[in-house]
Formats: sequence, structure tokens, C-alpha cells
Amino acid sequence: MNYLFASTNFGTEKLLEKELLFLGAKILNIKNGGIYFQGNDILLYKSLMWSRIASRIFICIKKFHIDNIDDLYRNVYSINWSEIFDVNNTFLVNFKGTNDIIRNSLFGALKIKDAIVDQFKKKYSFRPNINLTKPDIRIRSFLFNYTIHIMLDLSGESLYKREYRKFCHITPIKENLAAAIVLSSQWDKSIPMIDPMCGSGTLLIEAAMIASDRAPGLTRSQWGFKSWKKYNKKLWEETLKEAKARFEIGIKKCFKSYFIGYDYNPEIIKKARINASNAGLLNIIQFFTQDLNDLKNTYNKKEVGILLSNPPYGERHQTENQLVGVYIQLGVISKKYFTNWKLSVFSSSTFLLNFLQMHAHEEFFFKNGALNCIQKNYRICTQSSNIENNEYKDRLKKNVKKLKKWTNLEQIECFRVYNADLPNYNIIVDVYNKWIVIQEYKAPKLINYKKAFKRLCHAIYHTKEILAISINNIILKIRHKNKNKTQYNKLFNSDSFFIIKEYHAKFLVNIIDYLDTGLFSDKRMIRKLLGEMSKGKDFLNLFSYTGTASVYAGLGGANSTTSVDMSNTYIKWSMQNMSINHLTSSKHNFIQSDCLNWIKETKQQFDLIFINPPTFSNSKKMRQSFDLKRDYLDIMIYLKKILRDNGSIIFSSSTRNFKINIDYLRKMQLNSKNITKKTQSKDYLKDSNIYHSWLITHIQ
Repeated sequence: MNYLFASTNFGTEKLLEKELLFLGAKILNIKNGGIYFQGNDILLYKSLMWSRIASRIFICIKKFHIDNIDDLYRNVYSINWSEIFDVNNTFLVNFKGTNDIIRNSLFGALKIKDAIVDQFKKKYSFRPNINLTKPDIRIRSFLFNYTIHIMLDLSGESLYKREYRKFCHITPIKENLAAAIVLSSQWDKSIPMIDPMCGSGTLLIEAAMIASDRAPGLTRSQWGFKSWKKYNKKLWEETLKEAKARFEIGIKKCFKSYFIGYDYNPEIIKKARINASNAGLLNIIQFFTQDLNDLKNTYNKKEVGILLSNPPYGERHQTENQLVGVYIQLGVISKKYFTNWKLSVFSSSTFLLNFLQMHAHEEFFFKNGALNCIQKNYRICTQSSNIENNEYKDRLKKNVKKLKKWTNLEQIECFRVYNADLPNYNIIVDVYNKWIVIQEYKAPKLINYKKAFKRLCHAIYHTKEILAISINNIILKIRHKNKNKTQYNKLFNSDSFFIIKEYHAKFLVNIIDYLDTGLFSDKRMIRKLLGEMSKGKDFLNLFSYTGTASVYAGLGGANSTTSVDMSNTYIKWSMQNMSINHLTSSKHNFIQSDCLNWIKETKQQFDLIFINPPTFSNSKKMRQSFDLKRDYLDIMIYLKKILRDNGSIIFSSSTRNFKINIDYLRKMQLNSKNITKKTQSKDYLKDSNIYHSWLITHIQ
């Protein structure tokens, strides 16, 4: 009887136990990440051939207790290694676990390697070589407290490598985890399976392997046990022959229409077909290029099946805020077309799963590499998608109709199409060419969370439908009220920049990595005005952010531009914005500095100054905090000193109910003119209490 250990993904131990029991194993001990079991030589080979869940299968060579490091060396040396593998074979030792004796796993592996090598050298006067990549023999040692298990890896390469998947998507799940997902999904062989976002087809292929009785190890060419001296070739060939015969029978019983995969990317679908062909299953799996938007139920209404999917989730693919639309759409499509079917979704993001707007009746927890993942099973029992006509939908349609002709005529690719117009839908919707950014202001505690969340989902769905935007091009951002301007903090590292056109200017925007995107569309008319005023003038842009006003000044023929901002990130971004507009000469200057200190210390003077200060800032880079309502008059004192006699200041603010003290400015010999209406754009007419602008000049 062999003492064996099967390792597996965390969370799949129960599935592995069921599988091994079915094969005839005697279960000894279940641990997180694996199972110890006993079986004869026949079971040994069958477990290698048929286990869909195991990652590796080991045979235990020796188990012993250690009190010191010499105990490890002595016990390993006592094993007759020449009965296990030949001196001409290469080998590799892996060690897992530490204690107060062995504090480093590499040290433990080195001691075992030394004992093996020393024994071979004593017997044969030469030693087997180490191979770190493809050894003939893999020796695994596990340390539990003070007990060592020395094991021989019979698998070689991990068992999840079925050798059918030559092509895969960006971050595919392993085949044995895919099998676990299939087996946990409540699917059975009698019902069809659809994967609406199938990627390289792994879930469908693993399900089809189960349905056709195809052994996961059927076409593997490399095995660790083949260099083992106790390898029983006859038994293995019988195991292989039986597996081939079972597959030949099983494949004939499968229905082609019962496994269907869709993906919007035709190149991925090609790879999925190749993978299925390599597995010998292309005849029973159909793959189609189709967007999730277009998914329909083509089966007889009386026939029920399962939607099984491993949609993208933040850590694996895009950022979470870019994937909300995908999950909303999956929930809507499921309820609209697949009533009475089952739905099973595997994801690492409970945040995204909430956007399915369904209640799971069953859930399983797995590890996908380092990620904690969850699989939720649903019964689709609601025919209505619950997203029928509502006030938001009607308002958005009205806004789109009003703005579409104007934006096309003006060549504006970034504009606000909805600005918290309705009290029940406290969101902002901005269009960035083929992208939508939806910003939700978190509802107060007195508002029912479930109702607010449902409205948000409705709004996202209707926005996608009305603006005909791809579900992959929707970004959701949650804004919290704060005074620290966290919109400038980096949220992600996607570096997803693209160019937006505004009149004759171009700007780089990043709609994912920051709460704000690099372009304030509410300042559009001010930028245009600055461009018209700047010809032949020395222009200063304070709190310059990404330098969009400097771009207009440069395109307007400014004699020079100076952009000042405290952030090195935004200074670099400003340089890029100037560059894509071919404004790269030495007359365009960029200064990373605290604007408040800079205007106090500079000796330069300017003809045109634009300032759009924050409402509040307490950045560590500043000498003291800044409050606009408290400190703006101090700023005006210093701006007056650096403004030439015939110069102009455009002072802009997005602070609610902010007003300039006109009388105080007159005492400073400054004249001010409110130009808010002149600089307000069609998509911002509602917010008269938020957006303010003044033209300030010397009193002559």
C-alpha cells in the first residue's frame, strides 16, 4: 500500500476528497491545500490520470522527527536513493516550512540535497546533477512543527497542465481550478452550458471533458514517475488504454449544442477553438464572436441550462471601476432571457458581484493564486429586468438630444451629459469620446442603501443604452465629501492615457487612475477665452494642474507661457499636453512649486494670469494650509504686484457660493467684472452657485 499526498488549490479539498474516494482511495487526513491518502499501485496511476482537482500527487518516502539539523541530514542520508532514481538522472529539491531549527526553506532544501549527493558520491564516486527547470526527479519536503515528510513528486509538471491549452487570455485560471468551478456550479451533464465571456475556453473545455469522460491526463507527455525506478510501465499502459477507450465511448454521447462559448474578441475565439481542438473536443463545443450586449437564449423555452462565467475582475484584468457595466449587463441579460436557468459566477470581487443585482443561494470560497475568490450560484427566476422606464432615462434622453448637435458642431469630445439633475439620481455623467465616466456622490446614511444602489445600477444601464457605449468603456467612480482634495491621489496604475479633442486643442486624459481625469470640462469656455486674449502676451497659469489653459494660450499665440503647480505628476502631464499640441519651444516654462510661495517670491511680471485655486489644501508640500474663502485676498495682493499695468487676471473658482469682495479689490486699485455667464458652457448652465469667474484688471 502506498502512502500518498495530493496537493490542490485552497478551497477545493472537499472536491478532491470526493474524487479520490470515487477512485478507491482510503482518505487518511485532509489539510488546507491537500489530502493524505492510501492506495495500491493501480490507484496511484489512476489518480494521476483521472484527478481533475489535484495540482500534484506525491508518494511519501519517509516521515521522521527532528530535534536538530543533523537529524535532517542523517534521516535523508539513510534513504536508499539509488533505489529511487539513477545517478544519471537530474533532480531538484523543494522544501516547505520553517521552525526554530530550520529558519530558511532554502537551507532545508540544501541540507537534503547534500545528503542525497553525498550518498551517491559514496556509492558511485560521482553524483547526479541539479536541474532547476526540468528535472527528471522532483523531491518535495514538508515540515510540520518538528516532523519532516520526504516525498517524491510523481506528477512532474503540475497536473493542471493538461497540455491542450497552447493559447490563453491575459490571466487565465488554471485548469484544475476551472474543473473545480464547473463541479461547484450545480451543472450536470443533462443540461446545456453557456459561457458568455469564455476567453480561451477553459471552463467549457473542462466541462466537456467531464461530460465526455475524457481523462485530464490523457494527452500529457511528461510525467515525473517515468524516471522513478519503481515505475510500473505495464500498469501505466493499462491505465492509459482504459482512459482512451472511455473517451471514445463518452464523446459519442455528447451533444454539440450543449457547450457554447462567446467572446467579443475574435482573436480570443480563434485561440479557444484551437485549445478545444487540442483537447479533442471541438466537435462538441461551439465558439462564437459576440458581445455580451447581444447575448440571447437560442434554446427552446422549456429547456433550461446554466450560464457559467469567470468574468474579468480588477486584480486579474482591468480595474474594478471599469468593470461595473459588465456585471450589470450580465445580470440584466440573465434575468431578461434566461428565466429558470442557473447562473454561476466566479470572481475575486464581491464589490462587482453586487452589480449582478441577484441573491445567491450558494457560495464557495477558493484561492486563485494569491487571490481570495468566491463562486456564487444563483437561480434565475425573475423574468423582468426591473429597469423599465424611469425618470432618469427620460432626462438623459432629453439631455443627449439637446447636446449632441452642439458637441458635434463645436468638435467637443468631452462634455457633461447629466449633472445630478434629479434628486433621486445624484450622479454625474461625463462623455469622453467613446468612454463614459459616471461619478456617484455617496448617499447620506438616511437614504436606504439598497434603493440608492438599485438606482445607480439602473442609471449605469440606461446610460450605456442611450449613449450606445460599450459595456467595457464605462468607468464608475465613487466620490466622498472631504476637504483634502483626494481627487489628486492616484487610485490605480493602469497608465491608460488617450487623447481628447476640444475645439482646436488636444489633451491627454486618464479616466481610470485618478478621481479626476486631467481635464476639467467646466473650464472649457474660460480656456477658449484665454486663448483669444493671449496673443503676444506673457501668460501665467497658477495651480496649472495638467496645463490645459497653457495649451490654449500657446495655441493663441502667447509670447510665453509659465505653468506652476506643486505636483511633479501634473507638471509632466502639462509638458505632454503641450507636446501633443506642438508647443515645445523654450518660451514655454514649467515650474514645480507651491503657487502661494512662488507668487510671493517671483520677480517676473505677466500680461495675463489665470488662477483656479482649490477650495482647500493642506498638502505636506505646503508651508501652511490653504482655504480659498479665507486666503484669496492675500493671493490678490501678490497677483497685483506681478500683473503688468495693462494686464488681466482671470480668477475662476468651483467653490459653492464663493464671492469676491469687490469693495476690497477697489481699495487695492483693482477692478473686477463677473464673467461667469460668459464662461459657462451649455452642459453646465445648472450650476450657477458652483462655477464662478471674474475678469480683474488695474484701475486706470
